[in-house]
Parts: sequence; structure tokens; C-alpha cells
Amino acid sequence: MAEVLPPEKLLDLYRIALDEYRFQVRLGWDRTTYFLILNSAILTVATGLLKLQNPPAVYMFVALLFLLGCGTSIIGLISITKNHEYYRRTVVQKTLIESRLGLTDSIPGMHPSLNLAIETTQGQGDYMRILNDPETWVARKLRRSAITYWLRLILIALACVDVIGAVASIFMMVVSHENQPLPMFRVSFPISI
Repeated sequence: MAEVLPPEKLLDLYRIALDEYRFQVRLGWDRTTYFLILNSAILTVATGLLKLQNPPAVYMFVALLFLLGCGTSIIGLISITKNHEYYRRTVVQKTLIESRLGLTDSIPGMHPSLNLAIETTQGQGDYMRILNDPETWVARKLRRSAITYWLRLILIALACVDVIGAVASIFMMVVSHENQPLPMFRVSFPISI
């Protein structure tokens, strides 16, 4: 059986858990911002190059640029998903310490839902589910009301636009190659009478 920690030690752990929580929120937002800006920049450059009359080789480069954008969107999706898992794990740890400190207990004489635990999101308020089955709580699907859900949709949309851009670039490469004038050949047939 685990030893009971004194309240001072639990408060120190609580401060560390809150710092880790803040760190994960900040890291997740920084990474998301990076991937959104990077993909937007790639999309802007590739679209700008696509508008120009280019030789076929440039269209191939533009297609590769669009595919790079698609790749960064996919990596961004993976990053957001993983970071959200880390964030949720810090919430589990924070909630466990809050429970041990008695912060999740209802305050006597007040509404039963009121307590001293930090519950900044709807998910954090579900502390009984967090404590009873933390792995299921961490692995649950994103709610449509979650910012992370919408950021993932934006990256999926950017990836789709990148794929469409790559296909358009390849199409334009093929069309521009077919429309190039053929070299002039002089054919002469000797006619003898």
C-alpha cells in the first residue's frame, strides 16, 4: 500500500502538476501554430507558382511542394493528437492530487457541483470518470466543441487542398507538355522524273 504523503508534499506535487499542465497547453499551442503557419506558407507559395505559365519541370516542383504541404499537415495532425494525449495525462495527474488534497469534495452549504479543484474545461469537471478510469478518459474522442477538434479539421482541410493542388500541378504539367510546339523537321523527298 502506498504511503500517505503529508499535505505539504502534496501541495509541492500539485504545483509541479500545474506547471506541467501549463507547459503541455503552451507546447501544444506552439506546435499547432507552427504547423498552421508552415502549411499556409507552403500553400501560398505553391499556389502562386501554379498561377504562372511554367515549363513542365516547374509544375513537377510545384506538385512536390503541395505534397510537402500535405505531409506537414499530416505531421501536424499527429502532433496535435499526441500533445492532446499528454495534456490529458497531466489533467489526470492534477485531478489525482486534487482528490488527495480534498479539493474535489463539495463545499458544505454551497451547490453540490462547487469545489476547489481547477476545472477550466468541461472534461476536467468530470473528475469521477478521470479517477475511476483514467485510461479511458485519456483515450476518449474529442468533443466537437473542443478547439483541438476544429484545429485538426483545419489541418485536414489544408491537407486536402494540398492534394488537390498536387493533382492540378501534374495535370497542368501534362497539358503544358502536350501543347508545346513540336520541333520543325524538314522532310524532302527526292523526285525524279
